[in-house]
Amino acid sequence: MVNTISKNNTDEVNVAYRILKAAGHPLYYRELIDQVFAEKGGTGRPPAHVIAEIHTRINLDSRFVHTGKSMWGLNEWSPQRISAREVEETAAARQDNTIRRERLLAAIQQDFEGDDDGSTAEPVTMIEDEDTDMEEEEEEMDTN
Repeated sequence: MVNTISKNNTDEVNVAYRILKAAGHPLYYRELIDQVFAEKGGTGRPPAHVIAEIHTRINLDSRFVHTGKSMWGLNEWSPQRISAREVEETAAARQDNTIRRERLLAAIQQDFEGDDDGSTAEPVTMIEDEDTDMEEEEEEMDTN
């Protein structure tokens, strides 16, 4: 009997998902559950228990999001949240790019200054050396 209830609950939650997807906007929980009842027909269980079970399953299902004031919507409608780690990684990548640009600019400036004093360093060699340095720094960061 327990397996039948959970399978039935899962079906009811999938129906709730389809209803919200078709509506395209959040619905009041009671309106959502009433529409689930209308689509599924009678359940043979006391309505208060069914309402509580469906509401609980919706609350636990990651596809749904509580939008406030007993309204439920779909998580896919919300802007994607990013973790603090992703923010830190993005900031570190930007900083690495900034450092690389500064070094490249310094290499280019040094090349132009070297032309005046007869220096023989090739700009391509300086950039290749810069790339090697950056790769070594990235490997160090990955090991930490």
